[in-house]
Amino acid sequence: MVGLVFVSHSAKLAEGVKEIAEQMTRGRGMIAGVGGIDDPENPFGTDPVKVKAAIESVYSDDGVLVLMDLGSALLSAEMALELLGPEQAKHIKLCAAPFVEGAVAAAVQASIGASLADVMNEALNALAPKQEQLPPATIIGSTVESRQVPAGFAPETIKQILTILNPKGLHARPAADFVNTASRYPATITVTKGTKTADAKSINQMTTLGAALGDQIVVRASGPQARQAVAALKALAESEFGEQGERNPPVTSEATALAGDTLEDIQGAMAGIPASPGIAVGPMVHYRSRMPEVETRKVQDPQREIEKFQAALSLAKKELEQLKNQAAQKIGTKEAAIFDAQKMFLDDPALRDASKEKILTRQCNAASAWREAIDAMTQKYRELEDLYLHERATDVIDVGRRVLRHLIDHDLPPLTFDRPVILFAKELTPSDTVQLNPDNVLAICTALGGGTSHSTIVARALGIPAITGLGEDILTWPENEIIAADGTRGRVWPHPTQTQLAELNALRDKWITQQHQAKRLAQAPASTMGPNPRTIEVVANIGGPHDTKSALDHGAEGVGLFRTEFLFLGRPQPPSEAEQFQAYCQVADAMQTRPLVIRTLDVGADKVVPCLDMAAETNPFLGLRGIRYCLAHPQIFKTQLRAILKAGTGHNIKMMFPMISTPEEFDAAKAILDEVAQELKTAGTSFDENMEVGLMIEVPSAVAVADQLAGRADFFSIGSNDLTQYLMGADRGNRQVNHLVNALNPAVLRMVAQTTRAARKAEIRVGICGELAGNPLAAPVLIGLGLDELSMSAPNIPGVKTAIRHCTVPQAEKMAQTVLNFETAQQVETYLKKEIALNHPLH
Repeated sequence: MVGLVFVSHSAKLAEGVKEIAEQMTRGRGMIAGVGGIDDPENPFGTDPVKVKAAIESVYSDDGVLVLMDLGSALLSAEMALELLGPEQAKHIKLCAAPFVEGAVAAAVQASIGASLADVMNEALNALAPKQEQLPPATIIGSTVESRQVPAGFAPETIKQILTILNPKGLHARPAADFVNTASRYPATITVTKGTKTADAKSINQMTTLGAALGDQIVVRASGPQARQAVAALKALAESEFGEQGERNPPVTSEATALAGDTLEDIQGAMAGIPASPGIAVGPMVHYRSRMPEVETRKVQDPQREIEKFQAALSLAKKELEQLKNQAAQKIGTKEAAIFDAQKMFLDDPALRDASKEKILTRQCNAASAWREAIDAMTQKYRELEDLYLHERATDVIDVGRRVLRHLIDHDLPPLTFDRPVILFAKELTPSDTVQLNPDNVLAICTALGGGTSHSTIVARALGIPAITGLGEDILTWPENEIIAADGTRGRVWPHPTQTQLAELNALRDKWITQQHQAKRLAQAPASTMGPNPRTIEVVANIGGPHDTKSALDHGAEGVGLFRTEFLFLGRPQPPSEAEQFQAYCQVADAMQTRPLVIRTLDVGADKVVPCLDMAAETNPFLGLRGIRYCLAHPQIFKTQLRAILKAGTGHNIKMMFPMISTPEEFDAAKAILDEVAQELKTAGTSFDENMEVGLMIEVPSAVAVADQLAGRADFFSIGSNDLTQYLMGADRGNRQVNHLVNALNPAVLRMVAQTTRAARKAEIRVGICGELAGNPLAAPVLIGLGLDELSMSAPNIPGVKTAIRHCTVPQAEKMAQTVLNFETAQQVETYLKKEIALNHPLH
């Protein structure tokens, strides 16, 4: 790619032109701006040494184009070429193009991979659009002629004023939706609120606008599809970014019950902010985590440092995807979307490009450039008056720390405890909080933060009481002291009296009793209403033995998907047969007689497991993933099959193969399974000789031959997430197309219907997992399509069971047939909301 250097007498002008060029190309290019001299009293001028350094920072054999503003800048550029030497100089061209217009034209042309000659030619002709657009004008008696403007040449700017209607304003989630929507269109889009202007495709700039409920923002778009982009953003704002139901959030039963209770003796209590309800008494421990110290140093190869930085960003993205999947198991899909917003920070030009620029212009190490960019962005959030937006600084710190761990050697203190404790910290990030085990963390107390941070959202989802904003004095409290914490009212007792402990324990017992009552309702089977009710099996997706308690507490009637790849994460070697056997038995013992469906190893695509030494692929989603990986690595596959078959003795275990595309793949997997079974039989090892073996329907080819597969398998499980992605040909991790990845799309529902018909004809059971299964809105449709089982994240189970209990089979079948004839996911969603509200509201 051709590099660009803009030389100006003013450092600010050089930087400004560079900024314009980068905005026009969305950061796709190698651009340096250089200007001014090191003289505080007279900073205007140009320095050949600085120009040489700028050229070197963007140099490639494709060439470098240099644009200059005034005559002496040309002299400095020419001298810089002499300093570089003839070998490099022959790839560098000095250009007489207009400084600003030429810079923009050259940047766009370079960003699409044009040659040095074409980039230079585009820059030299950069005034043509302005000359064509401006009418004849008289200047001091002379007439400046301009040519006629070709029809449709002048770019139109579309302007739209939007009012923010959602209660919490443009916080991280709606800001992410805004950026996602804007990024689908090639138009240049800006958003203004008061004196602040933001790039509509920058998550940080959009969030730090500070747009709150009732504020007006001005959206301006120009270029291709500008009108469509503005219309889409207008519709998004009018929909309140999907947060209509959050305007008056219901008070939890725990909070209602405790709100009227007051302690007679509150002496010695410290007041904070109530963040997550509940009461705890126990020993306190400190968790001390901070951003690592980073040394700033000069580097010899800035481009190599940028490559390291890009690699760190990529690794951080993969970690966040895995963390989101794990979080979905523990706290639900909606809350786990917090980590989607964090992934967008990694793509934000306000952070990414600022870091790259520092690396190039200062020739500094990536860690120091990234740390400086993170600190600056954190400060912007800290300065916002809106408390909700102010608390997003923790997310920036969380992301920043994650990337730094890949750039420097920095380990975090563990968040595991050998006994139940009350955790004290200055501040917890969402990544910290989601790791906590509610069995060992009785409550959380933080010096900073408020009741709306993403960390407290996670704490509430985990059911851990939390008090924030207690002040930094709590960081000096001695460890292991018995304290009391009331998350409902935001109070902490460092030295509770016996009277206080008695009253707090009584309130805690009441709170626990109410939780148990709610859980008992979730434990009941989910049957439809009406004279001929159908009972739908509602089961959980889990990632390991640690998830079984949450699954059972939320009312799971078994495990519909044990994601065994989580057993392979975070370790230098794959788990042995004995380790896997122990894990499967542990889950099966917890499930007792309930069914446990174990999916064999599903790696590849976005699930990279370091201990398996997986080769990089150009397109991993279409590569060696799922059953394909297992068939290519039979020893790893056989080890797992032996462990599953042996664990089946005395347990209700079923086995399931992922990503089956053809009958041949299923036959090949079954052949290896039969081989392993024969080996166990020959060795006299006990195993389940009659274990049911099913497969996942995740790709359109499997739907097309579902009738053939149904004759081979004992059951089907439809993987709605991957099926939607592959059917729509859209990567759910790509924000420019992920709007297409909606499982309520009629095309997806038709695939579900076709699969179910094949299963029914073969008289095998069919279930579904993924986000569609855990969506209460979709439950009637799935019942109407004939699904036997719905498998989901544990926290979604109570809501889905309620949805099942509020519909009849005839209603469900009618709704299912109706939605199959719609054309869009939006039509399906609107219809379902209306039907549920009219006929069987979900209270």
